[in-house]
Amino acid sequence: MTSPGSFAVIIPTLNGGEVWLKCLNALRQQVPQTDHVMILDSGSSDGSDKLAEQMGYEVVRIAKKEFDHGGTRQMAAERLAAFDVLVYLTQDAVLASPNALARLVASFSDPNMGTAYGRQLPRQGSNAIEAHARLFNYPPQSNTRTLADKAHMGIKAAFTSNSFAAYRTEVLSAVGGFPKSLILGEDMVVAARMLQAGWAVAYVAEAQVWHS
Repeated sequence: MTSPGSFAVIIPTLNGGEVWLKCLNALRQQVPQTDHVMILDSGSSDGSDKLAEQMGYEVVRIAKKEFDHGGTRQMAAERLAAFDVLVYLTQDAVLASPNALARLVASFSDPNMGTAYGRQLPRQGSNAIEAHARLFNYPPQSNTRTLADKAHMGIKAAFTSNSFAAYRTEVLSAVGGFPKSLILGEDMVVAARMLQAGWAVAYVAEAQVWHS
């Protein structure tokens, strides 16, 4: 095992509303603190970008028409290439404990780990369908997958979610980064490429966010 190294957090935003403040407050409570936070704001009119700046985070503003799920995240990855690990969150994912980030990033102590994602817990007040989806896709047991698991898991071997996921920066670059012009699934495309290149994918159930 080796040290996971430095890590940065990247969060795309657009009018995050009340839950965005919860997201930011939970981020500030992390121990240890992340080495850097980059907010990718695509035209918020509710002050989401300014709130992040007030908390001391870097805010990169892009035009709303220029945002896409893969390309925008890849732009951030290229700007933050000096960090060993990149953690992606969405604006409505609230870290559930002060060590959520540390637990996720710790998985990169395994030199074979290419990407890891955490457990999503249904928020209080979620309806039955939302709660079931989280419990089905994010069980209480952690696991690590390699390409060999494709035989019995199929596409689920590459399952991950950029609502709370981390990537080894050099491996993300080596597999071509996030594909541009995708409206969804950029996370699983990268995970599949990493599996094919011989890297592992980890599900870290102890690293949790509230998200539904």
